[in-house]
Amino acid sequence: MVLSLLKSMVTSRSATSTAAPRATGSDSAPRVFDFHGGIHPPEHKALSNRAPLVAAPLPHEVVLPLSQHIGAPAQPLVEIGQRVKTGELIARAQGMISAPVHASITGVVTAIEPRQIPHVSGLEDLCIVIERDSEIDEWARLEAWRDWRQQEAQDLIQRLQDAGVVGQGGAGFPSAVKARVRERHAIDTLILNAAECEPYITADDLTMRTHPEALIEGLEILASLIGPECILIGIEDNKPEAVIALEQAIRARRADKRLPPLDSRLEVVVVPTKYPSGGEKQLIKLLTDREVPSRGLPADVGVVVHNPGTVRAVQRAVCFGEPMISRVVTLTGEALQHPHNVEARLGTAIGDLLRLAAPSASGIARLVMGGPMMGFTLESDALPIIKTTNCLLASSPEAVPAPAVEQPCIRCGMCEQACPAELLPQQLYWFSKSREFDKAELYNLADCIECGACSYVCPSQIPLVQYYRFAKGEIRTAQHDARKSERARHRFEFKQARMAREEAEKEAKRQQRAQAAQKAAAARAETATAADTTSTASAAAPSAPAAATDLKAFKTARAAANIALKKAEKALKAAQDSGESSASDLAALEANVTAAKAKLASAESALKAASEASESAAAAPASAATGASAPAAAAPAAAAAAASAGDLKALKTARAAANIAVKKAEKALKTAQDSGEGDIAALEASVTDARARLAKAEADLKAASDASEPAAPAPASTSSTGAAAPAAAAPAAAASAADLKALKTARAAANIAVKKAEKALARASESGEGDIEDLQTLLATAQENLRAAEVRLTSAQADGTDAPPAAKGAGELIPEAPKAAAGSVGRGSMASNVTLSQAEIEASRAENLAKRHKQVTIAVKAAEAAHRKAEAALSEADDESRQRLATKVDRTRRNLEHARESLAEVQALVDAQ
Repeated sequence: MVLSLLKSMVTSRSATSTAAPRATGSDSAPRVFDFHGGIHPPEHKALSNRAPLVAAPLPHEVVLPLSQHIGAPAQPLVEIGQRVKTGELIARAQGMISAPVHASITGVVTAIEPRQIPHVSGLEDLCIVIERDSEIDEWARLEAWRDWRQQEAQDLIQRLQDAGVVGQGGAGFPSAVKARVRERHAIDTLILNAAECEPYITADDLTMRTHPEALIEGLEILASLIGPECILIGIEDNKPEAVIALEQAIRARRADKRLPPLDSRLEVVVVPTKYPSGGEKQLIKLLTDREVPSRGLPADVGVVVHNPGTVRAVQRAVCFGEPMISRVVTLTGEALQHPHNVEARLGTAIGDLLRLAAPSASGIARLVMGGPMMGFTLESDALPIIKTTNCLLASSPEAVPAPAVEQPCIRCGMCEQACPAELLPQQLYWFSKSREFDKAELYNLADCIECGACSYVCPSQIPLVQYYRFAKGEIRTAQHDARKSERARHRFEFKQARMAREEAEKEAKRQQRAQAAQKAAAARAETATAADTTSTASAAAPSAPAAATDLKAFKTARAAANIALKKAEKALKAAQDSGESSASDLAALEANVTAAKAKLASAESALKAASEASESAAAAPASAATGASAPAAAAPAAAAAAASAGDLKALKTARAAANIAVKKAEKALKTAQDSGEGDIAALEASVTDARARLAKAEADLKAASDASEPAAPAPASTSSTGAAAPAAAAPAAAASAADLKALKTARAAANIAVKKAEKALARASESGEGDIEDLQTLLATAQENLRAAEVRLTSAQADGTDAPPAAKGAGELIPEAPKAAAGSVGRGSMASNVTLSQAEIEASRAENLAKRHKQVTIAVKAAEAAHRKAEAALSEADDESRQRLATKVDRTRRNLEHARESLAEVQALVDAQ
């Protein structure tokens, strides 16, 4: 009788509130609006709301899935056999949309393996299994902030993230992300969704009746982070005890003079009982008369909505330092003799909880997680409860009738009248059944909240929601396939670019070989002409081809010896790794390696001797043919200059590599210090070691720079015979024209490859898809190829400019083309007799490095923009697309990290110049 009286009081208050308009700044009750559709199924809440809320006994074993929330699963931090305490972090959040997992009991980790989880798919997921080892519940709490008003907002948000607080009324969205919503949206209303419209479920009702003070303080914490203009508690009129408990808690809080005044805009708004008034969008419509746009979020209309269980978890995490390791679960249904609500530890087996409610002797005909309208059937009671488990509905055989036979649609329109989202369920049914998914999308299938109101009122017993879920799954699959196809297209384009680059390289090598052959023919003709004038040149000419042939044979022998050594070492390593070979076999293999090393050393010695002999033989006829009086030490001096330039470049590269190593070591140390995980001492030692190597590299580079001097170009020699030049002039001119054409073609192909790579990198940076690091490597390779082609073409054009005019008479002396000085031979020097000087090549390299730095900087900015865009899209996305957008956010974050690392490496190379 008391309950009926309370309910009549609340109902009359609701009716009065509905009739009264909202007056800002006045004491009048807020007006309650209405939403389209809705139904009134039997409530059955009296089964479980008469018994008080109790704490479930500690389980002997818990199974904690790593995906108890929407977004990326957590990453395990513990190992099998490790002992953990209650509240200890056992899995770290991964990405922006994720939440950590904490141990819910004190015990030992016995398994980390895939197990079936309570999900509509019935699939398995990675879980951490903990077995309780004692009766003592040892806690590992965070720091308690009873005076939380003295904390910074960012610290409070980080506390919500560290405590693993997620929404307990829906898909389990991380509460720390919701707390940051005002960074992108203007929020004026905070709503506590206490409607709990689903039949049978009373978890929120008992939470409000048992812990109203905690809910008020939790709302204050969230309001301090969001900054709303008003706070509304929306509750249905079938919960009179909860309404009274909340109002009494608000009055007591306002009367407490020890605390800052409570926000006067905090109101309890009683709404009429109608399903699904507890839907997020429907409750916003009831309380504010605002409609969330299609595919939009409540933040788009300035509203943030939280569940009572979530608000209490926020208060426990901030004020007492307790991570989210338990929740209130309703145990109800006709198959239970003592239905009630319990606060149970996460990971507790469902069967253990059902035994607390004394299942009837007739057994459980159907076990549903959630309510009868939006819940899903469980095939086993051995599954664990998770952060989103609000109800376990055990139905008796009498309460579960046989499924009705689906009849043809009679087009009555009752589904459209009941739809709270104002959709056209009948049209969506036809499109889903005929697999016309594009039309279903046009009719806003994504806005369906799957409340089941249409199926409930359908006289033909058509399971409409099942058709909608099927269509949504097919659409998601098609979108996933489209993304895979796009990635495949990118890979194909990368392959085409790589093949074009390789073909350009092959063509350049063919041109080089052709030019080398032409130069060799010209050199042989010149040697033959010089042989007619001097006996020294005549004696030396036959030995030149033989020396070249011998040198090639020695190189082949050295390569064969090197291959034999690698094969012997590989065979020895395979035998050692397998552990199956005997000691005699290992000794034989080691002997083979030793013999191969000796052969390689012998071949290298022979090649070195042949190279020195070849250089001496080439120097003798050249000096005899020219009659020049150059000193004998000119060639060694040129060689020394080339070696000095090579050493200087190697030292610069070593200094740049040491600088990159220092930055990476410092970054690893900072990450470990921020997270409090990892071997800090070892990382500090690696940073010290890297800095010592950098200092040594800089000292070596400075000493080499001080000791080196620019090599002077060798003086141009003149020919002692004027007859040889006219003989070679005509073929040289023809070869030069052919070389220029081939080099221009190679340069054009390299330029096209660079443009394609730049376009692909820009597209990937803007879309946030594709591997940025691979694209940057591809672009760097294409730019290096283009630079080499330009150097070869410039050298050939300079050679054609400096060539003697063809109109000279046969009797006139025609000077030879100037020889390239030792140390000035750069990339592409085989393409022409004349190359750029070392200073010009270094200038060209510096210019290309500057271009590379600019491009990488642009890529970093594009990656940052793509990451921000992905995060903004994720914060505004609906539940259906959050998983996809969370993956995109992770991908754009990785691309941004790769781009920043590339920028750091390029910056180190720039600093090394």
